[in-house]
Amino acid sequence: MQSTAKTVFGLKRSLALLVLGLCEFVRGSLIFFIIPMYVHNVLGFSTAAIGYAMAAHYVFDTGLRSPAGWLVDRLGQRKVCLALLAVAGFGLWLVVSQQVFWLILVGCALLGVGMAAIWPAVIARATEGLEPDAYATAMGGVMMAWLLGAGLGAICMSWLFGVHVQRGFATLMVLWTCAYVLAMVVMSSWSARTGLRKRTHLLMVLREVNSVKVLFPGVFVQTFAIGVLLPVLVLYARNVLHLDSRMYSYLLLTGGAAAVLLQVPVGRLVDKYGYRAFLVAGFLMAAVSLPIIGGLHQVRGIFFAVVLFGAAYAFILPSWNAVVAQCITPQRRAVMFGVFMTVEGLGMAVGPVVGTEMWNAMGPSAPFDVASIILFIMSILYGMMRLDKLFIKRNHQSPSRAS
Repeated sequence: MQSTAKTVFGLKRSLALLVLGLCEFVRGSLIFFIIPMYVHNVLGFSTAAIGYAMAAHYVFDTGLRSPAGWLVDRLGQRKVCLALLAVAGFGLWLVVSQQVFWLILVGCALLGVGMAAIWPAVIARATEGLEPDAYATAMGGVMMAWLLGAGLGAICMSWLFGVHVQRGFATLMVLWTCAYVLAMVVMSSWSARTGLRKRTHLLMVLREVNSVKVLFPGVFVQTFAIGVLLPVLVLYARNVLHLDSRMYSYLLLTGGAAAVLLQVPVGRLVDKYGYRAFLVAGFLMAAVSLPIIGGLHQVRGIFFAVVLFGAAYAFILPSWNAVVAQCITPQRRAVMFGVFMTVEGLGMAVGPVVGTEMWNAMGPSAPFDVASIILFIMSILYGMMRLDKLFIKRNHQSPSRAS
C-alpha cells in the first residue's frame, strides 16, 4: 500500500494537485467570502445578485469543461491550461478591483473559464498511467486538494479582510500567478501523435458519452444539492446563528478538516473493498447532517453536524470519482471528465439561484431541508443500482496504459 501511494503521489502529480489547490483557494475566497460578504455587505448588492454572480461563474465553468477537456486531449495539458489561466487572471482582477456589478459578473465568468481548464487537465495528469485499482486513491488526492484549497481560501480570506482588504486581494493575485507558473512546469505537453485525432474524434467521444449516460442524472443532482447551499451558508451563519467571521471560519475549518483528512484513507478503502457501501453511507450521512445544521441553533450541535457532513463527502467523492474513472477510456480521459464535470457544473450553476430564491420565499432552513431530501433519495438509488456490474465489461475492454 505504501509503494502504491508513492506511485500515485509522485512529485509532478503532487505539484499538479498543488496547482488545483491554489486555484481552488482563489475560488473558495471568491465564492465563500468575497461575493457573499464583500459584494453584498460592502458594495451593497442584493442577495439575488449573489446568486447570479455565482451562477455566471459556474455557467462558464460548466459550459467550457467539455471543450477544454477535448482540447487537453488534443493539444496537451500545458498549452490549454496556460491560455485559459491567463484569461481567468484578468477576470480575477476585475472582481477584486471593480465596483460596478456587471464588471464583477464578467470577472466571475472569466474566472470560470480558467477553472474549466484546470479540472480536466489536473485529473488527466493525476490519473495518467495508473491502474484502475489506484483510481480512488488518486481521485481522493484530487478531492483533497480541492477541499483544502477551497476551505483555506474561505477561512484565510476572512482573516485577511479583517486586517486589510487590499492586502487580501493582492494575495489572491499572487497565488493565481504562482499557480500559472507551476502549471507551466508540471503539466504534460506533447505533439500530435499517430492516432491522436482518431481517439479524440467527436463521434467517438459522443459514442462514449452515450455509453455512460446512466450516470448523468446522479452527477447533476448531487452537485445541485450542494449548489443550493453555497450562497446561503454564510448568510445563515451570520444572520440566523449570529456567528462572527472568526467563528464562521472555525466552522468551515472543522467540516473541511473532516473531509480533507479522510479523503485518501477512504480512497484506499474504496480501491480495496469497492465503492458501493461508501457511496451509500456518504449520502445517508449528508442527508442526516443537513436538517441538524438548518434546524438546530446550538453552536455545539452545529459543529457536530458540520463534521458529519464533511465526513460524508469524504465517503462520496472518492467513491463516485473512482466509478467515473473506471467507466472511461484512458485516451479520452480529459474530455470525458470534462463532460462529467459539465453536468456537475450545471447543478452548481442552477443550485445557487434556487437556493437564494428558496431563502427569500420559504425561509432560512428551506435550502437545507431540500438538499437533505435530494441526498436521501440518492442514497436509495445508489443502494439499488450496481454501477460496477454495468461497466465491468467496458473496463476489461479498455485497460489503463502505463505512463
